[in-house]
Amino acid sequence: MTDKNIPLPNPQEAETLLADLFEQVKKWESPLDESTKLGVGGTAVKNLQESRVIFGNPRDKLILLTEDLFEETEEGLTNIYRQQMRDAFDFYYMTVTVDLRPKPGVIFWRLCCELDFSPKGEKEPIVQSIFPKSQWRPVMNFGVGMNLGINSNLDWSIGIDSTELAEFTTIPAELKANVGNKNELKAFIVIPEYAYEAGHFEIISQGEGNSRCYWRIEEPEIQKILTVQFAIVFKVPKEIKSINLRGIAWGEPDMNWLTADIRDVFSDLADRLKTLIRNKNKAAIKFSRSDVKEWILNLPKANLQQDLAT
Repeated sequence: MTDKNIPLPNPQEAETLLADLFEQVKKWESPLDESTKLGVGGTAVKNLQESRVIFGNPRDKLILLTEDLFEETEEGLTNIYRQQMRDAFDFYYMTVTVDLRPKPGVIFWRLCCELDFSPKGEKEPIVQSIFPKSQWRPVMNFGVGMNLGINSNLDWSIGIDSTELAEFTTIPAELKANVGNKNELKAFIVIPEYAYEAGHFEIISQGEGNSRCYWRIEEPEIQKILTVQFAIVFKVPKEIKSINLRGIAWGEPDMNWLTADIRDVFSDLADRLKTLIRNKNKAAIKFSRSDVKEWILNLPKANLQQDLAT
C-alpha cells in the first residue's frame, strides 16, 4: 500500500479554506440580514469549523497475545502462529478509537483513518489482521451487540446472542464459520458488545501484511456513529521493545448539505471556492475535519520481572 493509493487530507489547508469560506459567506449574507446573528450559511460553515474528529489513546487496550490466552478457546493457536510466537515474533492486540463530534446540523458522509507503524526496514511491525473489514459489513449492518474475538488463526470471530442468531440468514458462506453463539464462541474476546448502529454503510479497508493500515467508512449520515473502534493485531520481532505509531483520522462533510445551506450567496463566492464546491463530495476532503497524532508505544513483554532480573 502506498500513499498514492490513498488521498490524505491537508489539515492546515482545510483550516485556511474553511476560514476563507466563512468570511466570504458572512460578508455576502450581511446585506441580507442586518442583525448581528449569523445567517444560515455562516452558521453552517462555522459549525463545520467547530466540528471535531478526535483519536482515543491506543495504549488503552494494548495487550501482548500469548499462547496461554488462547488455551480456553479449545483449539489454541494454529501451528504457524504458535511457532512464530515462540521463535520470532511478539504478537499484540490494540484498539484505536475515533470520535466524530459534529456541531448541530453538520452532516458528514465519510470517516477515514490511517495508522502507520514504524520503524521501517528489517524490524518493521507487520499488521496481521484488522477489523472492521468490508466482508463483515452484512453482519455489522444488523446493528446488534456482538462479542468480537481473536480466533486460533489470529483472525476475527463474532459471537451473537442466540435469540438474534436465527435472523442472520444472509451471512456470506466464507464468514459462517466465524459467526456463532456468544456462549460458544471459540475465540479470545477482545471487544464485548461491539455495536455499529449507523445503518447500512460501505467500508473499504486494507493493510494486512504491511506496516500501514487504512479504513474508509461511508454512510449517508455517519455522524450518528459518534465513536468507531478499529481493532488491530500486529507482530514485531521479539527484540523490539517500543514502536512509533502515527495516526490520521478525518471526517468529510456532505457537500450537498453545505451547498444547500450557502446557496443564497453561492454565486458571490470566489471562483476557486465555487469550483471546489461544484465538485461536491469529490472535493469534500478539502473541507475535512481531522486529527493527527503520533505516539511512542512501549510494548508489554512476557516475564518482564524475569527479564529485569537477568
